[in-house]
Amino acid sequence: MHRRVLLLYRIAVLAAALCPGVHGLAAAYDVSPESPAESANLAVTTPDREANVAALCTRAFANHDAGPVNFEESTTTFRSSAVPVLQRIVALANACRNAAIAVTGHTDSSGDERWNVQLSLARAEAIAAYLVEQGIAPERLIANGAGSSSPVADNTTRYGRGLNRRIEFAFIPGEGDTPKAQRPPPDSPD
Repeated sequence: MHRRVLLLYRIAVLAAALCPGVHGLAAAYDVSPESPAESANLAVTTPDREANVAALCTRAFANHDAGPVNFEESTTTFRSSAVPVLQRIVALANACRNAAIAVTGHTDSSGDERWNVQLSLARAEAIAAYLVEQGIAPERLIANGAGSSSPVADNTTRYGRGLNRRIEFAFIPGEGDTPKAQRPPPDSPD
């Protein structure tokens, strides 16, 4: 029964990731990993509950937009506005436990590009370390540094440079987070 509660919690977290308006779904149904099995008042009616979670994970990966994780200039210190974004990443990673997470750091175009690549990698590693502190297994994380090669804003303005000092996330579904092939029903005897 406890496994069912955990599965329901994972589905609620994924639903919240897919539909931001239902972020209180888990709380509304009092479903949490710590809740006793009796408190879960939800029913999953699909024959293969794990496939249902896998389909939600795949959809959540495709629709995921965590928001910006920005940094102070020339540092690996992320801004406090990044914490809610990182908590959403943690929630999605916990719901889709088989997925890997690619963390790619970016910089503005100030300075030498070799330094920018090193700094962007250090930023990605700082975020990966934060995710590990939050309980994500380190072997699920891939840190990359892109330097200033992919700006999202104009590097000639202070505002644009601030937007370019960022982290991007890519989820790589794991074996259990991809839907299983649909099997045809067995032939019925005539």
